Parts: sequence; structure tokens; C-alpha cells
Amino acid sequence: MDSYALFRLPGELEYTEMTQTTSQPLILDSVESLNGKSGFVIAPFAITDECPVLLLRPDKVVRRSIPYMKDYDYAPDGNLVQRISCREDYRRDFHAFHSRISDNIFSKIVLARQSVDIIENTEPPRRLFERACRLYSNMFVALVSTPISGTWLTATPELLLEGKDGEYRTIALAGTMGLWGNTLWTDKNKSEQQYVASYIEDCISGFSDSCAIQGPYTVAAGDVCHLRTDFTFSLSDIQRLGEFLATLHPTPAVCGLPKQDAMRFILNNESESRRYYSGFMGPIDDDGSASLYVSLRCMEICGNEYHLHAGGGLIADSEEESEWNETESKMQTIRRCFTRKIR
Repeated sequence: MDSYALFRLPGELEYTEMTQTTSQPLILDSVESLNGKSGFVIAPFAITDECPVLLLRPDKVVRRSIPYMKDYDYAPDGNLVQRISCREDYRRDFHAFHSRISDNIFSKIVLARQSVDIIENTEPPRRLFERACRLYSNMFVALVSTPISGTWLTATPELLLEGKDGEYRTIALAGTMGLWGNTLWTDKNKSEQQYVASYIEDCISGFSDSCAIQGPYTVAAGDVCHLRTDFTFSLSDIQRLGEFLATLHPTPAVCGLPKQDAMRFILNNESESRRYYSGFMGPIDDDGSASLYVSLRCMEICGNEYHLHAGGGLIADSEEESEWNETESKMQTIRRCFTRKIR
């Protein structure tokens, strides 16, 4: 089985197809091991034997235009057969996670869940990818497949790291509300975003003496919008890029604070394994150039079963029903790629 990665950077009219036909992707046991490496990175939320960091080293790279076809604009109508989402598991998880905030163990923690959509008349993954490119021109869209990771489609708004020649940028993206209706950010959303922004600023300060900050401001992403803060900074030693990524990932936007304690709690208590959801992916080069994005708004494609993942940050005044609805809204982004009827 060949390993491949198709990806389209935000705003581009073409996508890149990387294929590795000889051997398998390089397996790495740490994010730090990305120092000085080149290829396409597929990193999990947490590294395990089953979900290592993978580095695709392509022997074939092709640039392709995104097809303009009317039937790419809309997915087939009514091809959803069944949806499996365990509300009770989420309710139990929410109370377990939120109680740790009430007990002052965590200031913030992210709770994720999974929905399995069973589909008839499935389409080739490439068609889903190309439709996502047309639907979400301002997002990073990728389709990756390896024997170890399986096949994943993502359309994510969240940049982890981008830059070259020692100059980089990243963002803090947190807080969520619908595109329509109330346009005022709640204190809960503002606090959630500030946790992420402060964390990222601290990470950068350990590697850079210069950092410019802009925001927060509102940005749209699919059916929802978020609060965003931009950071631009310099890294003097580009050979330490892997070390910087290991410090940055996972951010509180997908994990929590304190970071290591929150990660351990998530791994031990979340009902569904995240695997490569809320990890990161994208191309890197040994000259220090990188375009890496957090793997959000994504699904694992398993035959006619699509395993969708979404999560949300919990703080002291989070409410279960509101958080569940937020994950539903986030899942609609990727559902639009395979069904027109969203129930």
C-alpha cells in the first residue's frame, strides 16, 4: 500500500500530491525528532506505539488544479444511513472533566468526542478532499493515508506553525459561536481564548527574543467563528524546530492547563481515543520552512464508516448542553463533504 498526502494551503488554487511508493513513512518516537527533517508530518495528539509521529518522504510530488465541477459543490443528497453518537458517554465525560476544574485541578481542559456516520454510495476519498477544497477555500485541507495511521480527511482553520528563513507565525484560536444570531463574545469564550494566547506567548519566549502580537479578533471557520490572536516571531536556530514544536504541541486549544497533567487525564478518561485528531500535519523541510496545521474538523475514513471527531474547551462556567452543541456545529464542517442532509 502506497502512503500519500494531498494538501491544499489556505487560499491556493492548486493542491500538492505527495506519494511514497518505496518503503514506509519514517516512524518517530518524539516530536523533537523532527529537528532537521524533511517530508510531510502526520503527528497524533499523544504519541503511542499505535500512533507514532509519521514522516512521509515522497518519491513523487505533483501539483494539481482543483477541479471545477458542479457536482463537487454539493455532496450526494441523503446518503447517511446511520449516525452513532453516544450522548451518555459524553455526559459522563463532561462531569468527570468539569469536576476537575471545579476542584481547581485544571484551569482549562478540552473534552473531545466521536461520531460514527455510516454511509451508502460512498465516494472516493480524493473526491471528498476536492470537495472540501472547494467548500473551504481559506482552510488547510488535507487527505492523508498510511498503513499505520489509516486514512484521514481534515479541513482545519488552526495554524500551528508556518514560516521560513527563521521567520515564523502561529495563532491562538479558541472560543466558538455560530455564524448567525448573537454576535457578542461571552466571558467564557474570552477567557478560553486568553488561556491559549498566554500559553503560546510563553512558549515563544523560550525560543525567541522578538514576538509581535495582534488580536484577538473574530474569524469565520465553516459554520462557526472563533477568536484569534496572531503571533509573528524569529527563531535563531532553525535546527531546533522539532524542539519548539514539542514545546508548543499540544496547545491548550486541544489539551488543557497544566499541560502534562491535562494530557494524562484526557488519555485516561476520555471515552474515545483521539488518535490523530488534534495532532498536527503538514510539510516541513530541513531548511526550516514549515506549514503545519492542527488536525481539527477531521474524520478517519474506514470503508463506509466515517469517524468524525470534535472537541471543546471547558472552563469553570461551561455547560454540558452548550458544549455538546458546539461539537455538533464543528462536525458539520466535515459532514458537508459527504452528505447534504445534516440531521
